[in-house]
Amino acid sequence: MRFMKRSCLLRTSLSLFLITALCSIATAQRSITGKITDDRAGQAIANVNVTVKGSTRGAVSGADGVYSISVMQDDSILVFSSTGYSTLEVPINGRSTIDVTMAIGSAKLAEVVVVGYGTQSKRDVTGAVASIKGDEFRDLPVSSPVQALQGRTAGVNVVRNGGSPGNTGSIRIRGTGTINNADPLIVIDGVPAGNLNSVNPNDIASMEILKDASASAIYGTRAANGVVIVTTKRGGFEQPNTVSLNAYTGISNVHKTIDMLDAPTLVTLKKERYTNDGIAINPVWEDPSNQVQRTNWQDELFQQGKVNNIDLSLGGGSAKSSYMLSAGYYDEQGVITNSYFKRFSLRINSDHKVGKRLKIGESLQLTRTVDNALNTTSAQDGLIWSAIRFMPFIPVKNDDGTWGSSKASNEYGDINNPVFTANTNDASNTNTRLLGNLNLEYQIVKGLKLRVNLGLDGNHYSGRNFSIIVTDQTRTTNNNSLTKSFSESYSLLGEYFLSYSNIFAGKHKVDVVAGYTAQTFDGDNFSAAKRDFLNEDPHQRYFDAGQTLNSISGNRYYDALQSMFGRVNYDYDKRYLFTATFRADGSSKFAEGNKWGYFPAFSAGWRISQEKFFKVRFIDDLKLTAGWGQLGNQNVTGLQYLALIGNGGRYSFNDNTVVGAAQQRLPNKNISWETAEMSNIGLTAGLLDNRLQVSLNYFNKTTRDMLLAPPTIGTVGTLTIPDQNVGVLKNSGLEIDLGYRVQQGDFSWGVSGNASFIKNKVEKLYDGNFIASQTYGRPNEEISRTYEGEPLGIFWGWKTNGLYQTTEDINSDPNIAKDQRRLDGLIEPGDVRFIDTNGDGRIDDNDRVKLGSPHPAVVYGLNADFGYKGFDLSLFFLGNAGLEIYNADRMQGLDPTYSFNMYAETANRWTGPNTSNSIPRMTTKRNNRNYRTSDMFIEKGDFFRLKNLVIGYTLKETLTRKAGMSRVRFYVTGQNVFTVTGYSGLDPELGYTDGNKQINVDYAQYPQSRTWIFGANITF
Repeated sequence: MRFMKRSCLLRTSLSLFLITALCSIATAQRSITGKITDDRAGQAIANVNVTVKGSTRGAVSGADGVYSISVMQDDSILVFSSTGYSTLEVPINGRSTIDVTMAIGSAKLAEVVVVGYGTQSKRDVTGAVASIKGDEFRDLPVSSPVQALQGRTAGVNVVRNGGSPGNTGSIRIRGTGTINNADPLIVIDGVPAGNLNSVNPNDIASMEILKDASASAIYGTRAANGVVIVTTKRGGFEQPNTVSLNAYTGISNVHKTIDMLDAPTLVTLKKERYTNDGIAINPVWEDPSNQVQRTNWQDELFQQGKVNNIDLSLGGGSAKSSYMLSAGYYDEQGVITNSYFKRFSLRINSDHKVGKRLKIGESLQLTRTVDNALNTTSAQDGLIWSAIRFMPFIPVKNDDGTWGSSKASNEYGDINNPVFTANTNDASNTNTRLLGNLNLEYQIVKGLKLRVNLGLDGNHYSGRNFSIIVTDQTRTTNNNSLTKSFSESYSLLGEYFLSYSNIFAGKHKVDVVAGYTAQTFDGDNFSAAKRDFLNEDPHQRYFDAGQTLNSISGNRYYDALQSMFGRVNYDYDKRYLFTATFRADGSSKFAEGNKWGYFPAFSAGWRISQEKFFKVRFIDDLKLTAGWGQLGNQNVTGLQYLALIGNGGRYSFNDNTVVGAAQQRLPNKNISWETAEMSNIGLTAGLLDNRLQVSLNYFNKTTRDMLLAPPTIGTVGTLTIPDQNVGVLKNSGLEIDLGYRVQQGDFSWGVSGNASFIKNKVEKLYDGNFIASQTYGRPNEEISRTYEGEPLGIFWGWKTNGLYQTTEDINSDPNIAKDQRRLDGLIEPGDVRFIDTNGDGRIDDNDRVKLGSPHPAVVYGLNADFGYKGFDLSLFFLGNAGLEIYNADRMQGLDPTYSFNMYAETANRWTGPNTSNSIPRMTTKRNNRNYRTSDMFIEKGDFFRLKNLVIGYTLKETLTRKAGMSRVRFYVTGQNVFTVTGYSGLDPELGYTDGNKQINVDYAQYPQSRTWIFGANITF
C-alpha cells in the first residue's frame, strides 16, 4: 500500500512535469528596452532588477540605467525593483520601449509574506512575522537552512551543537519555551514536515518565522515554540526556459587548539605529584624516552576539511503552466577523519491553470543524506577529549607500523589512540526522504476560493556500525560486532479550506480563511546486532558472516491529529487592522476528555502615519500593533494515559522460573498538552523616505502545564511514573530590528542589525524540587540544575576564594572551622579555598549554589552590504553577550589526579606561598576535591564573530550574452572568518549536551571550522 501511494504520487509529479515541458515550447519573443531614472534628480539608476511578473528570470539595468529584456506576450507586466526604491509594476501594452521613473521608498513595505494558509502584505501584518529570502544565504557553505537562519532576525536564536558535518543546531524562537522538546513547527510548501535537515538551501525562495501567538495560533497545538514556514522556488508563468547553475568548492580548518604540556614538562609535573605527596615516584617517569616530544595529538587528529556543492535548476513556463526542476549534490568532509555529510536532492515544482477557475500545483522533493557523526561529546572516550589528553611521548604509529598505544602503563591513561579510533571507525547513517504535496485551488465566485492540500512525508533511515577487535590499545574489545538499525515513517496530510477576500465601500477590506485538516503519523523500527565475525575484511561485514546473535528489537507507533481552524483579517481604510484566529485540535496522544484543545488569538494594528493629524515629515510609515493568544505543545511522549505492559518479567512457581509480562509504567489519565500564553506589543516605522526601517517588539510568554517527570517513589518499585502537567516557565523580552539602505548611482549600500534581550525564568516545578542534568564524565557530578525562580539549566556548584597559601591560612579559615578534613590534616597549602555558604563551618553538598547562567542577555546580528557596478561585498557578524560557559574540559584538564596529559597552564601551578592563587598544587590525592564543580571553571561566554564574508563580481551583460549566458557571477566566501572572545576553549558556540536541561557546557565538542570557498552563479 505504501509503495502504491509513493508510486502514484511520483507518477503524478512526473506527468505534471511532462505536461509543463510540452506547454512551454518556445513562442515568439521580442525585446523591450528602456531607461530607468529616479523621481528626485532624474538620475539613471543602475542594478535595477527587471522581471516579467511571475518570473524568476529577468535583466539588470546598466550604469546608464538602460535595460533590455525579452518577453513572450504583449499583455505581460514588467516588475522593476531595487534596494531603496519602491517596487514598480508596468504593463507592456504592446510597447517595445518603456522608460520608467522609480520613487525613492522601501520595497519592504510592499513585500508579501507567507502566513499560515495564505499570504499577506507585510505592511498589513499585525503579528510578529520575520521573513528571510533565499538570496540572503545562496552563497553560504551551509548544509542546512537552519544554519542560514542564525543571527538573521531578532527573536530567533540558532544554537549550534558543535561543528561536525551536517550538524544543523537547534532553533529557539523567543527563548526556550519548555524543558521538553522546544523545537518549532516546520512547514515546507504547506506540509508540516518535522525538520529542515534534508532541504537543499538553494531550493528555498523564502523562510517566514511566525513568532507570536497571533501569527502562530492558526497551527494550534504544534505552535507553542513558533513556526518556520519554508517556501521553495517555483517557475513563473510566461517565463522563458532558464537554466541556473550554482557551484562552489572550498577547504576548512580548525582555527584554535588547546595548549597542552610538552613531554619534558609533563614528566616533571607527574614526578612532582609524588614528591608533594611523600611517596615514591613511579619508575615509568624515570624513563628518558618519556621526555621526548613525539606527537601533538590535536594536530594529528585534525585535518583539512573539504566542501563541494553543485546545484542545477531548470525553470520556465507558458501562459498556462510553469515548472521548476532542480538537482543538487553537497559533500562535506570534516576536519576529523571519517566525519562527513553528503546530500543528494531532487525537486520538481509545477503549477497549472485549468480554465479560468481551477489551478493545480504540486511540489515533490526526494533527498538522500549520508553522514557519520563521530563521538565528540563524551568525557570518557570522546575523540577530541582523548586527543587533548593522550600522552605526547607516544607516537601515532610505532616503527613496525602498529598504532601507538598507552597500554604500557596505567600511568599513561585508560584511553585509546584517538587517531587509531578515528581511522578504524566504520559507521554511517543514511536517510531517504520523499516529501510532496498536491494542491488545488478553485474559484467559486469572485473572492471566494476552495483550496485542497494533500501531502505526504515519507522517511526511511538505516544505520550501521561495525566495531573491530581491539587488542593493542588500553581499552580492548574482545569481540567484533555489527549493529544495524532501520526505521521508516510516513505522514499523510489532508487539508480542505475556504478563503474569501473582498473590499467593501472602498475602505473595508476583509480576508477570511476557515478549514479542516487531518494528519496521521505512522512508523516502525527495528535493530539487530551480531558478533564474532571470523574475517574483518570490509567485504565480510554483513550479518551472515557473524556467528552469534547479540540482540534484536523493534516497535511501531501511530499518532493522529484532527483540527479545525479559522482566521479573519480586517483592514479599515489602511489605518485600523484587526486579526482574530481560532484553532481546535484533537490528538490521539491523550485520553478522552483531554483529546481536544482550543487555541484563540487576537491582534490589532493602528497605522498612525495614515491619520490626518500625523504631520511628522521624516516619518513615512508608523504602525503600532498588539496581540494576545494561546498556543499548544503536543511534542511529548504519547499514550502516557495508558499503563505500559512489557515482556521479560520473571516469576517463580513451585521453584520453577517462568517468563511472563509485567507492568512497567503507571498511567496518567489526566495528562494533556502544554499551553503557552503570549502577549505582544510592537512598533514598526519607516523613516527618511523609508530608507531607515525600524521594528520593535516586546513579548511576554508563559508556558503552563509543562510536563515534568515527578520524583521517583520507592514504594512503586521499578515502575516508570508518567509525566505530570505541573510546570510553569516564563520567557519575556525585547526584539529590535534596524535597517538602512541607500542607492547612489552605481553605488549601493546597506546596513542592518538585530538584537534580542530575552529572560527565561522557571516559576513552578514539581513540589519545589529541582531538575538535575546528566552527570559529567569521571567526576560524576551534575553541572547544571533547574530551580524555581531561576532560568533553565543554571550552573550549580561550589564558590571558591583562591588557594590556601600557608598552614596558618587553613587553621584560621572559618569556612572549615568544623570540617573534619581540616581536623584530620587532609587540607594542605596549595589546595582550593571553598566557601561555606550556609555558615555551618563545613564544606559539603549543602554549600552548592548558583554559579552562573548559560543564557545570553543579548543575541545580536549585524549585516553590511555594498555594491558598485559589478562588484558586491557583504559582511555578516554574529554575537552573544552576558552569558557564562562552564569549561568542564578545563576542569579535568588541570586535574593532576588523573593519568592524562594536562593543560599547559598547569606549568604555573602553586609550588609555594604566593606562587599561584588559581591553579592548585600537584598531587595524586583528592582529599580536598580541588576539581569538583566550582566557579573556578566558569568563564565569560561573550563572543563577536565574523560569521560570513562574501565578495563577488558579476560580469558585464555584453560579455555574458556573447557566450550564450544571461548572468555570470563569481564569488569568494569565508565562514567563521574570525572570532573575538575571552573564552579559552575551542569554540564559544557550544549548544546543548543534555536536552534543554544543560547548555553551554564544554565537553570538548567538535568545533566549528573556518571555511573558504570559491564559487560561481551562472544563468543561461
